[in-house]
Amino acid sequence: MIDSIQALNGTSIASALKSAENASETNRLDPAAQADMAGASFASYIGDLSSKFVDNIKQAETKSIDGMLGKASVREVVESVMAADQTLQTAMAFRDKVVAAYLDIVKMQI
Repeated sequence: MIDSIQALNGTSIASALKSAENASETNRLDPAAQADMAGASFASYIGDLSSKFVDNIKQAETKSIDGMLGKASVREVVESVMAADQTLQTAMAFRDKVVAAYLDIVKMQI
């Protein structure tokens, strides 16, 4: 950790300050433009994430079928099924957080 701290030089600090300036310039946009940019990026992120989830599960199903047909080794099948299981657990945790947030919003008094 000390080596990474010592590796900081003036150039990296200057680039960090420049990126902070650019971020503050972005914050100067009108709120409607910021909302559009944030909404589009969040929606695209969730869309990409869900398509990756689906692709991962499809890949595991394909690998499982290949394993039953003898085209894939047991190790490959187990790895793909474990990856699909982790994907499914992540999707369920995300769903639970969204439902909990929705229920919190519904419980708010107006």
